[in-house]
Amino acid sequence: MTEQLQGLPGLALLCARAALGGLLSGGFAAWAYYDDLFRELSHTFGLWILLVVLVSARRPWRPAVLASTTGLAVAVAAFYIGKDLMYALEYPGMPYAVNLTVLAQWLVLAGIAGPLLGWVFSHVGRVDLPGTGATAAAVGLLVADAARRTTTHSADPAVLLLGAVAVAVVLVLGIRTRTQLLAGLVCAVPCAGVGTALVSAPDLLEQLLLQRSAPEQVVHGAAGGAGDLLVPVPVLQLRRRAPQP
Repeated sequence: MTEQLQGLPGLALLCARAALGGLLSGGFAAWAYYDDLFRELSHTFGLWILLVVLVSARRPWRPAVLASTTGLAVAVAAFYIGKDLMYALEYPGMPYAVNLTVLAQWLVLAGIAGPLLGWVFSHVGRVDLPGTGATAAAVGLLVADAARRTTTHSADPAVLLLGAVAVAVVLVLGIRTRTQLLAGLVCAVPCAGVGTALVSAPDLLEQLLLQRSAPEQVVHGAAGGAGDLLVPVPVLQLRRRAPQP
């Protein structure tokens, strides 16, 4: 993951890795959406924050931006399409379709977050101030994401475990000295405050769009979760007669 890219073949390989990571993480989140033990993970951003760090850290910023955007876009598509396929397998014959408007909205958000986070996290692993700040930003986002889900819902062991493991991975990738570790942890505190606003913004935007998209309604997920889905009212009425996954 740390080798220098060599021209287009290296860039293509990096993007392929990012796409594979997006496919695996998005597919896992789609499966987790219907699993009692891991369901809460499908309502967090921790998997994708970690994905962007892994494909961006210690990279030149241009390849990092391209890889992170690719990974997030594939993850979004894999999650929404995979969730639809999982429901079709669980409850054959019941109407349940991906809302293309919602999918497009999340792809747009991936197109915004991917370049920004890819550029920031490309500095992870450096011993200078930008490197320390990038590591602190990643840690702050992960902590904010886990805290958001924990405070709005009950504390979930899977969410807390993912957050702890992801923070540990980021620190291993980004920290080189004890002084940098101390500085990074101190900087992570205000970063977590900013991160809370950032990880909450997509849900607020989705709720705003929901209020303007009547007669569609949110079903099949707690409000404020990254995995909520919009379906038309006629489908919703049929959906209510299906077993609740």
